[in-house]
Amino acid sequence: MFDLALRGVAKTDSTLLRLRLIGRMEATTLTGESVLPVGGKTKGLLAILALSDRKPVARSHLAELLWSRRPDDLARASLRQEIHRLLDALSPLGVDVIDVQRHTLALKPALTSVDVERILNGGKSILRELPPPSEVLLGELNGIDPAFNEWIEGQRTRLNRHIYQLFESALRTQVDPDAILETADHLLLRDGLNEAAWRARIQAWVTKGEYAQAAALGDQVVQLFQDQLGTVPGPATMGLVRGLQERIAFDAYAKTHHGGVSEADPALVHADIHVESSGLFGGNGSEAGFLSPAPMPRTLGSIAVSPLKATGGDHAEGLAAELTERLEVKLVGLQTFTVVPFPATPQGETGPLLGNTHNPGTDYVISGLVRSNCEHDELSEGYVIIRLLSLRQEGSVVWADRFELPRDTRAQRALLFYVMKSLQWSLFMSEGQRMMSRPIAELSAFQMAIRALTLLLRCDVTLGSELEDLVERAYQLDQESVFVLYVRSLIRFFLYLDDWSGNAQEDMEDIAASAGYVAVQLRANPLGVWLSMLTRTFTPGQLDEARALTAEYTGAGGVFPAIAISPSIHALKAIQALLSDNKAVALDEIQQFRALRASQPLAVLSEPFSIFVLKASGNSEEARQAGAAFVSLYPRSAAGVLYYLVALAGQGVSEEAERVKRHLLRLVPDVTISGIMARHAFLPDTMQAWLRELLERVSLPNG
Repeated sequence: MFDLALRGVAKTDSTLLRLRLIGRMEATTLTGESVLPVGGKTKGLLAILALSDRKPVARSHLAELLWSRRPDDLARASLRQEIHRLLDALSPLGVDVIDVQRHTLALKPALTSVDVERILNGGKSILRELPPPSEVLLGELNGIDPAFNEWIEGQRTRLNRHIYQLFESALRTQVDPDAILETADHLLLRDGLNEAAWRARIQAWVTKGEYAQAAALGDQVVQLFQDQLGTVPGPATMGLVRGLQERIAFDAYAKTHHGGVSEADPALVHADIHVESSGLFGGNGSEAGFLSPAPMPRTLGSIAVSPLKATGGDHAEGLAAELTERLEVKLVGLQTFTVVPFPATPQGETGPLLGNTHNPGTDYVISGLVRSNCEHDELSEGYVIIRLLSLRQEGSVVWADRFELPRDTRAQRALLFYVMKSLQWSLFMSEGQRMMSRPIAELSAFQMAIRALTLLLRCDVTLGSELEDLVERAYQLDQESVFVLYVRSLIRFFLYLDDWSGNAQEDMEDIAASAGYVAVQLRANPLGVWLSMLTRTFTPGQLDEARALTAEYTGAGGVFPAIAISPSIHALKAIQALLSDNKAVALDEIQQFRALRASQPLAVLSEPFSIFVLKASGNSEEARQAGAAFVSLYPRSAAGVLYYLVALAGQGVSEEAERVKRHLLRLVPDVTISGIMARHAFLPDTMQAWLRELLERVSLPNG
């Protein structure tokens, strides 16, 4: 990973003066000629200017650093002499690279480059160009002045701290255990007591299935801290070490008394290897074997709920504690995260809000604040701010929102469902983008499904084969993952809508049956129920069941209160109302969908339906505008282009309609009216006749 032979300035560096301060100090021109001053004080002066972040340095400060034991007037006189010596040494450059003012000096940034600057300003990619740890920043200038010595120690600390942070950031984002081991080893060469590196090494060996090696490393880090510091590592490291020791002891017991180790749920094993301070055992109470080979992840990642902070007295404290517990329970129910306990802060200590930010095991943390109303309000308890932080991205905020906290219990449930939905989709999108750059062979079934879901949201019919191949590979790799089954059913449904050939009814019934199974398995996640309601709505003869299911889950006493305000639910209800010949309700629901659609990425899949509903409800001009807007953003959506064409057909065969028809024929060359009608068998007979007439009006092939 790190080629330590890559040294010096970048190959593309065209600056006149190039300074190397780490290791043996160098100052060279563009042609490689050395212009390094001879005297130690002159070198020190150049070094101070080079490490000043390109800001002017006061002459008084330079004199204090280089001649701290001399009176001020003598120090200033010595400084003037050293400035002349430095300018003479740099004269071969032919250009002034130092801006000399009456009271300040500065290195001109456009003409000079400094190796330390490239490290301080660079990201993780700069790790490939780091010099070996044995090379010290300005080591040859030690002892030229006590004040300079103190200053250079501060500069070394600053540089090392930045390098350590870069390594730790790399550890948080890497997935491959071999890459993690290599990165951790390089970090430990520089900081032998870096706990993040030790934990990463231990967890990497656990991931590789080498538990004996992981346990040996645990013993080694404990002994190292005792020898060098007279104490043990911190709680996170000790929790990991003790948990690993307990696991190995239990496995030895299981082999002795039960003759072997049975398979554990891979999702639980994956969760186990990320736990810090609570040991490495799963939370299901099973005594199944814990030493199965390292599995691929089956969730979006590990997530912990930090206890919500509270302001406003004891009542706020109680609300915060209750909301923290309910958030954790809801997260477990989603089945898309590995929920791990948030590390407890020892009594008497006030640790940071994100106590495990530097642990490469936990991927996300939910934190927040509850503030109760000072005055009694009949409707609101106050408000809550909830944030989702990614520890893979150095604690950056991935999602955040502020909500009024209702007094009504049902309204609080709705709020929690809304928060869960928003968190889930934020991570679906961010993880999906992350999966795009990785080779498919490295992905788990869950990660393939995330990638397929991200591709589906592009609304591109030309990706159909890739989507089908990706989701089938995921399904073959893990046929028991409920999330994989969900994405597979979702993609099959939308590919079905864009594929105008084959036995439509038989395909749709099979898809609806699969979606129903997924809804049962994802009983606490509204995504599964929505898909079941949607597929039943589009299955001929199942509209009554779809409407009953919708009422059961989204009605006044529904199971999922928040799902009722989801834009995708409004689109679904609009279609159901249209099929029931209630155009007024259909139009009202689709208007609500269009008002809320930006709040949920999944809503883009329902936008083509909204064009159709607007047209069928008699709002032709708005349908045309909606079609034009959608197709301009998603020109390869076959359903979007088709319904845009239908919206135009009602206004006569215009030049715009001809252009859209040609575009549809390029997207789907074998499109026929009969194929389209086969996909619309769920429509009432009168609406089917109306749709056929519009398609014939624009002269699509009959088939």
